[in-house]
Amino acid sequence: MLIACDEAGHTGPDLLAKDQRYFAFATVNISDEEAWALITSARQAHPVQMPELKASKLMKSNQGRRLVSHIIEKLDGRFAINAHDKLLALCGWVFEYIFEPVYQHDPRIFYQKNFHRFIAMFCYLWFQDKNANAQDALVQFQAFMRSKDIRDAPFLFEFKGGPISGQPHPFELVQRFATGHKETISRDVADIKKHTADNGTWTLDLSASGLWSHLNYWGRRKTPLSVICDDSKPLRAIESDLEETGRYAAIERARVLLGTQELGWNFAKPLEFVDSRAHPSVQIADILASTTVFFYSAGLPEGMEATGEIMDRGMLQDSIFPNYDLVKLENDKAKIDYTVLYELAATAEGRGTGASIEEYYQIVEKGVSSGELKFE
Repeated sequence: MLIACDEAGHTGPDLLAKDQRYFAFATVNISDEEAWALITSARQAHPVQMPELKASKLMKSNQGRRLVSHIIEKLDGRFAINAHDKLLALCGWVFEYIFEPVYQHDPRIFYQKNFHRFIAMFCYLWFQDKNANAQDALVQFQAFMRSKDIRDAPFLFEFKGGPISGQPHPFELVQRFATGHKETISRDVADIKKHTADNGTWTLDLSASGLWSHLNYWGRRKTPLSVICDDSKPLRAIESDLEETGRYAAIERARVLLGTQELGWNFAKPLEFVDSRAHPSVQIADILASTTVFFYSAGLPEGMEATGEIMDRGMLQDSIFPNYDLVKLENDKAKIDYTVLYELAATAEGRGTGASIEEYYQIVEKGVSSGELKFE
């Protein structure tokens, strides 16, 4: 199976770039020959003066938009996209690099209960607050993830509050947890450099996770993949991790954490990096990714509703966008997650109940269900 891929909205490990809030990764099942024929027919129907088609430019004119719609509507069902709000993607790392190191031997229950999404959403809400503390915390967390040095994030790892009381803001509980376990977290994050092919350089980059998602998606067809990508430093850095021996452990871990066997793929030949100017299939992948970023950034233009519906059908479920229901404390699920977070923070400070996480979840779920556990 021939797969071409490209991305849009890439800002490397800087997920706070103000001029580019969204990232998209796209793949399309098409050969260069068929892609060239499709581009040629689109150009004939909607002429534009542009040697290499770039959606970021095409979307600025009605003629360009019609050309984009022509191409996408001919590819219905033959492409996949995932897109991310980059701030929320950064918040997703809070669970993985602050909570998971403490429970690294068996973090499955947190993923099974979607606790990681609860943490990400509350951090997302906090980081968007206009107060200086929130802005500092956000910048510090990204700096910590890039340097792997907890001293770069004192707001997270040097919390100075007294004993927990009342119902503190969830982000305060995150701070308490991080401070209480900072030595464990520091050791684990430092190991990233030892156990990743890129020495942790591209830890925050979204290209690798994008490609991972798409390889697993196309891998479900049980057909060996021949994949070409526009040249990319982050993807070159993790290329060895995608080969058979490199990906095996990661796939098995993901199967355990996510509780699914629908993961994995086989290459017909090694991943190939190419110049998009010589590969029209990659140009089409760029059109898909760039159009996605444009839609999220500027909205769906009038007249492109059918194109938007086709793109929605190609959107992968692991795209990262806010879900505010996860953090509405009037919802039972959010009450449970908040109470578990409170226990984790209290335990980090030596004041927990002593129950295992599994036992505590059972207690809290029963309490919320019966109405015994109430929130003010």
